[in-house]
Amino acid sequence: MGLLSNPSFKRRSKIGRALTKHIEKISLLFYILGLTWFVCLGHNEFNHGTYLSENALSPGLVYPEVRQDASRLAQTLTEELQREQAQYKSVMPYAWIVAKMNQIGLETHVHNFTLRYPFSGGKEYQGKNIYGILRAPRIGSTEGIVFTAPYRPPTSVHTDIVASVPVLLAFANFARTKNYWAKDLIFLITEQEQLGMHAWLEAYYEGGFKDSPILKCGNIPARAGALQAAINIEVQDLDIDYIDVKIEGLNGQLPNLDLFNLVQRITAREGISSGYKQTPRKKRRSNYATLEDNVKHMSSMLLSQVSGIPTGNHGLFHRYRIEALTLEAVKRATNTNNNRSSATLSLLKTIEGISRSLNNLLERFHQSYFFYILVQNDRFVSIGDFIPCLILLTAPMFIKSFLLWHSLNDDEKEEQIEEEPTANTQTAELPYLAVFGYISVAVALGILCNIIALNEGLRNYFHSIGANSLFAVNLILGICVLIGVSLPFVTRLPERGTELLHIGALLLLGIALIVVGLLNFALGFFLAIMCSPLTIILKFPSTGGMRKSISVVYILFLNPIIVAYLIVFVLTIFKFPELISKEIVYRSISATMNASTYALMDCIIYGNWLYNTITAVFFPLWVLFWVLACARKKTTSIKQKKN
Repeated sequence: MGLLSNPSFKRRSKIGRALTKHIEKISLLFYILGLTWFVCLGHNEFNHGTYLSENALSPGLVYPEVRQDASRLAQTLTEELQREQAQYKSVMPYAWIVAKMNQIGLETHVHNFTLRYPFSGGKEYQGKNIYGILRAPRIGSTEGIVFTAPYRPPTSVHTDIVASVPVLLAFANFARTKNYWAKDLIFLITEQEQLGMHAWLEAYYEGGFKDSPILKCGNIPARAGALQAAINIEVQDLDIDYIDVKIEGLNGQLPNLDLFNLVQRITAREGISSGYKQTPRKKRRSNYATLEDNVKHMSSMLLSQVSGIPTGNHGLFHRYRIEALTLEAVKRATNTNNNRSSATLSLLKTIEGISRSLNNLLERFHQSYFFYILVQNDRFVSIGDFIPCLILLTAPMFIKSFLLWHSLNDDEKEEQIEEEPTANTQTAELPYLAVFGYISVAVALGILCNIIALNEGLRNYFHSIGANSLFAVNLILGICVLIGVSLPFVTRLPERGTELLHIGALLLLGIALIVVGLLNFALGFFLAIMCSPLTIILKFPSTGGMRKSISVVYILFLNPIIVAYLIVFVLTIFKFPELISKEIVYRSISATMNASTYALMDCIIYGNWLYNTITAVFFPLWVLFWVLACARKKTTSIKQKKN
């Protein structure tokens, strides 16, 4: 009888129901605030100017010592390498590179690795990396810095960067003549792009003891000290127009902001135009940039991080807590031999300045930011400023779940009050077990997408029957999606199960977005933008009509496969405007199937989280919301029972 005599119950119930009645408006307000907050970050009043937090990085800004002979050596080596390329075609000229490193005086070694392709019956690919170590003359081999360049044969589909190896060797020749190095310098030339870098890092840190069935990285003959930083060099031509600084790493990780700021200051000293996503017409200073330009720049950076794919070989260093970035020297549109020598010299001076600054570090990068968004080359937003965007987008999920739970409890209490005078009446309990069953089935589907696709025996079976990897992966995903789509039509939620499942789905979605946003803010932020409207369009008890149709269509388009297809479809329209509609549709379907297969391969080989995150986390959540949208069992409210 204490429940009947509690005077605050009805008052709390009225407040809760009033908030529940307007939860869609509250959710819309939070959604608008989250997007508005992000747009406001593009204004200079809401972001900060870049600065060097670590004073030990200053020595690189002193007068450089590289002279014209290093530039001439780079030109000579480039001509020699081009002749070697004409002879070796698609194979890296190992003998020539080893001979040049030995001639310079480096401690030269060759690292062999083998990739057992996870599809096509386990076909093996061989590769080699060549690296030379310049031991520090002032101290034992306790720390090291890596300078790396990928070798691309003329047959590669990527941009030609034939000058990268000669520039690296020219700088190595200069560094050998100096005695102020306090850290070992490693000059690494990798084969097979990121695969070679991944194999070398695995061998450097694991020593071949953790070889997987996919990648046999083997052992490396010699090591330097603990790696502190890495600079990846990609030079398209010795006549340089500008430098594009690439910073995105595996799973959206970024290098310490001090390293990026250091590169900006040294290139400015040498008169080279450089920056993040630099273009020939992009201004160095951001004082003249408009709010629209700043928002586009931030959005472009986040879009580059969503997939979790590194933009260069530097991106694989981040998993080992090594700060790294890529300097892509873009060639001038109109070649002028007069500027070739001076441009090469400026690039070598830039590399020297970076190396001398890193050489002066007494400890790892720690003072500046690891989580940031670049507004322009000299302005940034820290995590404390942009994380509220994600919080505002996810907050309605927790608010609505609390209000639904509050309303559900109030209904139970009112039901108890109504049935108190009746002697033998039993109140219906909430169907926790049935709802838990739905969640378990959804989670099981997500796990199956991973277990089945990652199963080597099943992959070999598909290969034995003549099915390629593209067909096998998409068949597995398609079957799981069809099971999820059919779930609400073969089962029925019990009474009050819809509200309870809605509460659980909102809580799980909010938690998932927050966790993913902390690991990869870009992925969490864009997923939150797509998923937050679910708190607005879903309403129970459902009355059918237009609102229910909108919710069904919207949730259908949130299916991960459909989202991937729509993204590819839009990109295809912009990239190939000359195609007719039918060709665009077919190309988009093919590209989407390829994207899902490549995402799985990135997961298996490199450890990219995107495939696991989508299939094991957000696909089960999509199944739960699909069940809610298509629920055939309409919940009867207490007020309707009274009438």
